Amino acid sequence: MSASFAASGIGERVDAIVERYRPAVREAMQAALRDRRLPLYAAMRYHLGWEDASGNPAVGRGGKLLRPALCLLSCEAVGGDWKRAVPAAAGVEFLHNFTLVHDDIQDASPKRHGRDTVWNLWGQAQAINVGDGLYALAHQEMLRLAGAGAPPEVVVGAIGLLDEATLRLCEGQFLDISYEDEPSVPREAYLAMIGGKTAALMAASAAIGALVGGGGERAIAAFREAGRLLGLAFQVRDDVLGIWGDPKDTGKATGEDIRARKKTYPIVHTMESASPAERARLRELYAAPRLKREAFDEIVAILERARAREEAEAAAAGYAEEALAAIEGLDLRDGPLGDLGALAAHFARRPR
Repeated sequence: MSASFAASGIGERVDAIVERYRPAVREAMQAALRDRRLPLYAAMRYHLGWEDASGNPAVGRGGKLLRPALCLLSCEAVGGDWKRAVPAAAGVEFLHNFTLVHDDIQDASPKRHGRDTVWNLWGQAQAINVGDGLYALAHQEMLRLAGAGAPPEVVVGAIGLLDEATLRLCEGQFLDISYEDEPSVPREAYLAMIGGKTAALMAASAAIGALVGGGGERAIAAFREAGRLLGLAFQVRDDVLGIWGDPKDTGKATGEDIRARKKTYPIVHTMESASPAERARLRELYAAPRLKREAFDEIVAILERARAREEAEAAAAGYAEEALAAIEGLDLRDGPLGDLGALAAHFARRPR
């Protein structure tokens, strides 16, 4: 199966896939918070997009739920009943949001998708509590797999995959922050960083889905690798959107990654492939204590002369293709496999 089919209709197909699962995943997540009345949980519901800052119901669907969709599709693909994997899907989404709350603190981001971030409303200390609470809820959801009929060894295996992913997420985030002070980062170091901060949870989502769906060791390992590669595609595409994306689509100001001195794929590529003079100028601009508008425009011009956007887009598409290749040869159901192909294509070229 190839991810290189026409872009037309992929976004709509992925929306339909996510919407098929959304009610069940959202109900599981809301049930986990329904009877919790402390302001701590109100802040969680706010972050998840269910309420406004005053506790009133918010208009909107909440998160994209791409990781839960990957988890449930993987379960279906190996022949399982996706409804039995809903607690796992809710768990990976809670864990993802734990990382987002902490990421906003670490990056000092005042907005996420056009809304005030948790720390910006309630302060950094309370936002840490909110993130930690979401982490605990992720584990509680994994334990609920037993009530959905999963045997003890599957529950333990799912929790193990989730915990390993969490540790890898922390490693990747640590590297991401530490690289901000480095003049340049080799491609291998960049890939190790995004392999933790983004790809680890994608890998766990797919592997947990295959595990709960009854896949054997070979299938679980293959889905884990496919999820990892999808995570790489997702992050490289995110790096492109962070520089060239439309703020109306992405929900954040253009160039935030550059202003934060992030070592994204376009920067890493340019540092390796541009002329010595261009590389030296890019390092000089990145070392400035503050980036003025003219400096930002010059950085983007250097990236474009190095064809960094085209190279990043090609890399994202390549990782998506590799992800599908990782599960070739398995005995999988055609419908979910086709949906996984659509999801892979979307990860490589999504507009937000």
